[in-house]
This record gives sequence, structure tokens and C-alpha cells, in this order.
Amino acid sequence: MKKMLLLVKREVTPGVDPIPTAGANAILVRAFTPELVTAEFVQRNLLRPYKGNSGSMAVGVHRRFQFEIELAGSGTAGTAPAWGDILQACGFSETVTAGQSVQYLPVSEGEPTLTMYGYLDGLLFKLGNAKGTVSFQTDAKTIPVMKFDFIGTYSDGTDAVQPVNSTVDYSKFKQPQTVGKINTPGFTIFGVTACMQAFGFDVANLLAWRELVNCAGPRSPDRQPKGTAMIELTTMAQKNWGRTIVESTVGAAQLIHGTVAGNIVQVDLPQIQITSAALQDQEGIAMLNLGFDINPNTGDDEIALTVK
Repeated sequence: MKKMLLLVKREVTPGVDPIPTAGANAILVRAFTPELVTAEFVQRNLLRPYKGNSGSMAVGVHRRFQFEIELAGSGTAGTAPAWGDILQACGFSETVTAGQSVQYLPVSEGEPTLTMYGYLDGLLFKLGNAKGTVSFQTDAKTIPVMKFDFIGTYSDGTDAVQPVNSTVDYSKFKQPQTVGKINTPGFTIFGVTACMQAFGFDVANLLAWRELVNCAGPRSPDRQPKGTAMIELTTMAQKNWGRTIVESTVGAAQLIHGTVAGNIVQVDLPQIQITSAALQDQEGIAMLNLGFDINPNTGDDEIALTVK
């Protein structure tokens, strides 16, 4: 199971394999799960003079890949990180400001598709015309990660020679920094500089495989992003979280992770609405677990991810 390799390349024409290579398109991942096949089944429901199943038939056949990528920059400010195309296929635009930053904002149409090759110890599974969704998790004393979930076209797995190790190039992937006081210099929520234990959000793209006459492929017709934050319980003078919920107040959250130029990631959620608040005991410390919706303002602006 550890002898796995993921290659990913952006498609010029949706559904047409651009043939990714180990030297140019290897993705450094963890927790990689290539599904053999995903399908629905319709029952035949035959009537016969005896009991028993009457069989079913597979429909809407497709494939799903799930994997995680460590959250880190390219090492050079203003150069897109190696995971940029993958994030764009989850419904984001990419804007490069040379020498300064690369920013990712949500889009409502026009996201690219990907071809993925998943190798597992001599087996090859391909995923084409792929679209996905992503969630981010930054917990104290851990490595920050992006968790991806992609769907795309199915093809039979094949026995294949896995690329030679010496040809696999991961040089574009930089070592991340762990989450903590030193490496994560900024976190605020509703203007409060809180002691944060965990912070994460899910873009929550709706992924659907559509199988119609003349039309088949992945669709992403909506997104409903949500997030959570676990912080040490604040005083009422700092923030009355109950009143925030009662009055449906909207506020901002910001996370800055990383201290070295080229490996700094800033997350801005300018319009979040707290929907739940639960007390929790952690090592005898009163913690507050907040759940929130991530709302747009004028559209396609509810999340800003800036690598600088």
C-alpha cells in the first residue's frame, strides 16, 4: 500500500488525456485512496414463481480519488505552488502577482478539469475529466493539510510498470511548517485574537456524476462552504458569542501560517456567520467549539487564499 504514486495534469480539452509524466506531474500526497469503481444500481425486479434476487445493473459508472496535500507554498513569492492546478479544479481562480503573491478566489464557472493517474504497486487506475472539492485543516501541533475529493470518468484498471523512482520529481513541493505560536503568527475571528486549537473549513462543492443521453460527466452546480474553530473560551468583554449567534452577526476570520517568504499562506474569510457554539473540556481548560457558515458578499469572494 505504500508503493503509490499520483500523477496529475491539467486537461486542455475536458475528457482528453494529456498524458501526465512522473518528471513533470508527480504530486506529493498522503492518505491516497483511488476507488476501483463508483456506481449506482437499478434493480430488475423480475416476477418469477420463486423467491430470490432478480439482479441489478450498474449505471452512472465513474471513479473517485481522495488524497491529502500538505499546505505549503512554492518557496518563491509570486510563483504558483505545485498544487495550484488541483485547487483550480476545485472551483478557484489563480492570480499571480510576480515576485509578490499568488491568490486563489472561488469561481462559479469555468474551472478546469484534470487527468489523474493513480499507481498502486504495479496497478494503474486513471481518472479523467476530473472535478473536485477541498477542505482545509490547520490544528495546533500538526501539519496543515488540504483534503481533496475528485470524481471523474471510469476506465478499467491495468497492470502497468510504475515509473522508475529516479524519474519521479517532487522538487516543486516544499516542506510545510507545523501549526503553532511560532509558525502561525496570525489568527483572528470576529476581531478577537483568540488562543486557537483548531481551525478548518470545507469548500463543500456539490459533486454529481450526470449520466444522460448525449451527456455524461462530473458537475459541480453549487457550493455551501462551512467551517469550525476551536478556541479557548473568552471573556464576555472580549466577545459575547451567544449574542453573535442570536443577532446573526457577520464577521471576518483570518489565518496567517508560515514565516518565510514563499512559504506563507494567508486565509481570509471576510463574511462568516456563527451558527453553533459548544463548550468543551480540554486538559481542564474551557474551550469553545464554533461552527460557522462562509458567506459571499458580492459573489465569488467568500474565501481568499493567498500564498506569498
